[in-house]
Amino acid sequence: MKFEQITGNKKRYLDLLLLADEQESMIDRYLERGEMFVLQADDGAPVCIAVVTDEGGGVCELKNIAVSPAFQRRGYGRMMIEYLCRHYGDNFVFMTVGTGDSRQTVSFYKECGFVYTHSVPDFFTLHYDHPIVEEGRILSDMLYFRKRIARPTVVREVERTDECITELFQVWNEAMRASHHFLAEADIERLIPFVHQALRSVESLVVARHGGRLVGFIGMENRKIEMLFVSPDYFGCGFGRVLAEVAVREYGCRYVDVNVQNPQAADFYRRLGFRVFERSETDGQGNPFPLLRMELVECCNDI
Repeated sequence: MKFEQITGNKKRYLDLLLLADEQESMIDRYLERGEMFVLQADDGAPVCIAVVTDEGGGVCELKNIAVSPAFQRRGYGRMMIEYLCRHYGDNFVFMTVGTGDSRQTVSFYKECGFVYTHSVPDFFTLHYDHPIVEEGRILSDMLYFRKRIARPTVVREVERTDECITELFQVWNEAMRASHHFLAEADIERLIPFVHQALRSVESLVVARHGGRLVGFIGMENRKIEMLFVSPDYFGCGFGRVLAEVAVREYGCRYVDVNVQNPQAADFYRRLGFRVFERSETDGQGNPFPLLRMELVECCNDI
């Protein structure tokens, strides 16, 4: 079987589209502006079809997905969603999908990693010219679900041009203000010269990009993670973990310092296998911000 993007004459798959969205006028609202994909059998028969739209703000929406009756309950719908998440993960942060309150359909999306976000009351009764019935029930509200799909492009040993340094500093500045709430504005301002110097001089620098934008970076020296920051827009997307795993696996990093007042960071490194071996009452510039010194070990008790 193979996936193919359909760019013309999309209506030739109308019978399949109507399996998931029963009213042609509703399909017309998104069909031409959306991108269509078909999973085809070896003989060219359409097995599964999907339409995805760009909703802006790093969000794409799965508007329609249907499996041909002859191929249903064989995992092809899940296969399509996995393909779409990979395809759109390089440029979008989230994929959303709306569906009726059908136990079977809701369970399917949850099993595919989607999480409920909100409902639109009376969507089906207001927008369709006939009752939409599933599992013996007339559907009323549209339920929306969301899944994080963002995948970073990791660039090793990035060239540190002035433009790159500006991008790196912007990520640091935004991430610092979003995560280091214990620092006053004056504290952050005092750090800026040290940050610019570190960005240019740290031994190894690896960055994460998404959708053409630099969204995270990690700096390493002497087997130690000296800095790891991700844009707040990408908090919770796993980009920090990707960068940290590159540091451990490819650069042999085993040490990191974490602010005591930043417990989320300490928990992040603990999940990666780091443990506290020492505490310092001041940071690297001698300021009264305690640090936890952590080491990657098999097993160690925190102090």
